[in-house]
Parts: sequence; C-alpha cells; structure tokens
Amino acid sequence: MSLLVVGSIALDTIKMPNGRVYKDVLGGSCSYFIHSAQFFHKVRVVGVVGDDFPKKYLDGFKKSKADLEGLRIQPGKTFQWHGTYHKDMNNRDTDDLIFGVLGDFDATLPKKYVDSKYIFLACSQPELQAKVLDQAAGSPYAVCDTIEVYIKNDRKALDKLIRRCQGMIVNDIEARMITGEDNLVRAAEGIFKKYKLRFVAMKKGEHGGILVTKNGLVPFPAYPLDKIADPTGAGDCFAGGFMGTLAKAGKDDDATLRDAVVNATSVASVVCEGLGLSSLLKVTPAQVKARAKAFRKMTCL
Repeated sequence: MSLLVVGSIALDTIKMPNGRVYKDVLGGSCSYFIHSAQFFHKVRVVGVVGDDFPKKYLDGFKKSKADLEGLRIQPGKTFQWHGTYHKDMNNRDTDDLIFGVLGDFDATLPKKYVDSKYIFLACSQPELQAKVLDQAAGSPYAVCDTIEVYIKNDRKALDKLIRRCQGMIVNDIEARMITGEDNLVRAAEGIFKKYKLRFVAMKKGEHGGILVTKNGLVPFPAYPLDKIADPTGAGDCFAGGFMGTLAKAGKDDDATLRDAVVNATSVASVVCEGLGLSSLLKVTPAQVKARAKAFRKMTCL
C-alpha cells in the first residue's frame, strides 16, 4: 500500500540546557517521518526546500529510498526552526520560525502520487492539508497532526479537515486544546468520538501515550531511556513508525494498531539518543526490530 507524507523540511537551530547551540541541523516533520517510516514501508514525499539546503541531507533522503518526486528545490531559504530546551528536556521554547520557501508552499501532488492509499498530513495549515486530500483519488486512509497555532487561529478549517480523516496523532497539549478537557483520557476519547475517527493516538512525551479505538483505551508507556540527547522530532518519528506499520499491513484492526504503537514508540526512542536524526541514521533494521521486540515484552502489547 502506497504511503505519502506531506509536511515541512527544515534546518533547525537547537539550544541545549547547557547553553550549547547546534545550527543547521536537519529537521522538519517530513525529515523525521521519512527516516522512521523507512524501517517499515517506502514513503512518497511532498515538501519544499530552498537552494541553500545542504547536499548531504538530500543524499540522506535518497539513501532512505524515499520517492522524492514531490520534493521541490526552489530559490530562497529553507524553512528554519529555532528552539531552546529546558533542563528536563521535556519542554522547549520556540524562539523563531523563518518560513522561507515554505511560506508559499502549495503542496501540489505529482500525478503518480494521486493514488496514494495512506496519507499522513503532518503539521501545516488545515487549508493546505485539505488541498492534499482534494487531489487524492478514491478514499485514501488519511491521518493528520496539528499544532497549537492552528487550533487557536484556524479552528473551523481544522475541524473540517479532521472530519475527513480516519485517524489523528496529537500530543497531550493539543488534545486538551481541541476538546477543552483537562483530563487526558476524556480529551483523547473526546477527539475520537467528536470526529468519528477510526483511532486517536495521543502522545505524552516520556510518559508514553494513549491509543483510542472503537474497542476502548490502550495506554502505553514510552520506551525507557536513561539518557536523552535530543527529543526533537520524536513525535514525527512516532508518526512515521505508526503509519509505516499501517501501510505495510494494509489494515487497521486492533492488533495492527497495537503493532503500530510498538513500532512507533521504539523508533521514536532511537531518535532521542542523538542530535537531530544522527542516531536514527546509524541504527539498523535489525536493531529497530530488536527494540520493538523488547518493548513488546515489557508492555505485553
């Protein structure tokens, strides 16, 4: 089953709690999604970078065997995210967003992508996410993500977009904002019921998350790590592992959704062990499989 991701590709500037700053680190939702989903399924990519985008990062995309026909290189600057992590590494501040060529991104699908069966709509304007679905043939299995700014400022369009999806992957802050619920169980269930989805996967960082399906709740922990180098992109890696598993299986029964949680959590934990994508680029498929097996044994998922 074909899998398409539409989202951002970025050059990040990351400031750590010790004051050390890393510049031009490969980031963006597409980048993390590609490199995590590749362990489970090939990915079609729609995104844009500027002519300043480093060749080494493009070469990395090619090594992942992603289909890059939808990746455009335009004159101008690549999207940039600047962020500072707090001491506990669970919280961070966004210091700056420089949209560059992403500001005019229209997400037009190549003709060969129109038949994509699984589509992940990474964080972007709800109108742009809807445009992707407008171009898709048939009834693709669409899953979306969002961020606080669109929940606050573009709620009507976001509501319409979610109702066109089969699933949603969000974090706890976003779930609370969407539903107005402080209790996370009610927040996750509230999204599931309001939008009549097939599943909701709510992430809670180092505290794991909650999967909601028609058969009830499945709480799950995070993979235990004794050291976290950089959690940037962990949520997008979770989405990549999750969607890669669904696309490979071609179904979304409860057993497959649990498999998706296991794979998503395992691959997301790998990325936290290095700066940016560095640890994920070094890990082998066998190591990812072994981590997933260990996680399943810990949790009985």
